[in-house]
Amino acid sequence: MDKNDEVGSPGQRGRLLGRLPLERVAAEAAVAVVRGVPAYRERNEDAVRAELAALLGPAIEALRERREPAPGELTAFEEFGALRAEQGIGLEPLQEAFRLTTRRAFDALYAAARDDTPPEVTLELTRDFWAYCDLVSTAVVRGHRTHELERVQAEQEHRTLLLRQLLMGELPTEWLPTAASTLGLDQNREYLVLYARPADGRPVAELERALRGHAVVLLAEPGADRVVGLAARRPLPSLELPVGVGSARPLARLHESLVEARRAARLATAFGLRRCVADGELPLHGAVLALPETGVRLVERCFGHTSGARRSTLARTLDAYLRADGNAEQAGAELFVHPNTLRYRLRAFGTATGLDLARTEDALTAWWALRHLEATGQQG
Repeated sequence: MDKNDEVGSPGQRGRLLGRLPLERVAAEAAVAVVRGVPAYRERNEDAVRAELAALLGPAIEALRERREPAPGELTAFEEFGALRAEQGIGLEPLQEAFRLTTRRAFDALYAAARDDTPPEVTLELTRDFWAYCDLVSTAVVRGHRTHELERVQAEQEHRTLLLRQLLMGELPTEWLPTAASTLGLDQNREYLVLYARPADGRPVAELERALRGHAVVLLAEPGADRVVGLAARRPLPSLELPVGVGSARPLARLHESLVEARRAARLATAFGLRRCVADGELPLHGAVLALPETGVRLVERCFGHTSGARRSTLARTLDAYLRADGNAEQAGAELFVHPNTLRYRLRAFGTATGLDLARTEDALTAWWALRHLEATGQQG
């Protein structure tokens, strides 16, 4: 027997694969794909046939030579998948089209081997065929996913650029319709800016997730440690985060709302207010931040006679009493101390400082000193 006629020899594989009607397989597969896969129904059958033939040709040649796909062939398969993604064909219909094509190629291969090919050769070729199909499928899917990822990243970068320019007031007026369409905004509607910075060590991603349900569009910037968004209305009180809210503005004036939201967020964060704060809502808090020297003097006036744990205890006592509007019972309950204990602390405070919290001016002095400690992280 000729060496090329030995069981499993290249000669037998070559003759079997040479009988494979490649063009017919591609044509039948093209018909099945165009008619059976909705995403392909608008595509030309001849164009799909040519694509499938180009895909099957290298596969048959590699099987003939008993080898895996060469690097250049794998690249071509990846480009095949990327092109389908660019044409708008999703991964699932692409995989279905691949399944229909390989099924017909295998049926044709099996039919060609049925008459005179030894079972051993058929079995070996069948194994190699499906192994090769797995490699091709992996490359096609990889190319498709890579292209989709790049497309999504490019779209996100474009959206981010438009939103950033819109917020900074740097977007030309003629670009407003494009920005509105891209970002899902109504060009004729006013929006308010939300501005937040992570607190308590929270990552920006967590803050973004919390705000997602309240904003029409969000810009999360981990590098700048902030999240900025646009909302149609003020978030619900259930959003327990320090968030600054600007006034509603048309798209061309959102930069004004951003300035307000950033200012309000600074107040919310500085004073640990776990809620939305509008610009101008807390003018006294703003004054505390704007006049740090005054805060230092008032802290000395109220707490200069104490230090360490005693200062912390006194600060918590005064804060609870002021929040309770001078109700010793309510403040004592908050601090888990008897009202008489709280009153004793207040008398001691009055004796040491000469301040009487029953007087509005003295109460404001204590409040200002407490807010300064809070804003500077010294309240303890």
